[in-house]
Amino acid sequence: MFDINEQMTYMVYVMQKRMRRQMTMALDRDDITLEQFVVLYNLLNQDGINQKNLSHKVDKDQATLARILDILEIKGYVVRKTTEKDRRAFLVFITDPGKAKVKEIARRLGHVHDRIVKDIPPERVELFVDLIKQMNENLAKQMSE
Repeated sequence: MFDINEQMTYMVYVMQKRMRRQMTMALDRDDITLEQFVVLYNLLNQDGINQKNLSHKVDKDQATLARILDILEIKGYVVRKTTEKDRRAFLVFITDPGKAKVKEIARRLGHVHDRIVKDIPPERVELFVDLIKQMNENLAKQMSE
């Protein structure tokens, strides 16, 4: 008989909710959301990216990303600059305070990660990450078909 509690998709859903709750609690004192952090983190690794490419990278539609960037800009963590070729297109840059915030939060989220994978051998965690990546690729392919 079908048991939802034993289905991988449901177990991942429950785990994702619990992990998100833990990460959100770690971010609460910073007055920053997980989505805002993900944007900042990606800018740290690819500063000066255009908004359209950034929206793909963080898996947000352009309108949602624009709202996130508005908030991050108000907080002083990012700046947007128009390109010379197209004044409607913006390049997004992380500021020094934004870089410092990412590094501070990344350390805290690293501790959350360590608690989540406690007592799990590193090779099993790596296998899990590889499997999740493959499943995400499969889902992306299905969505583009």
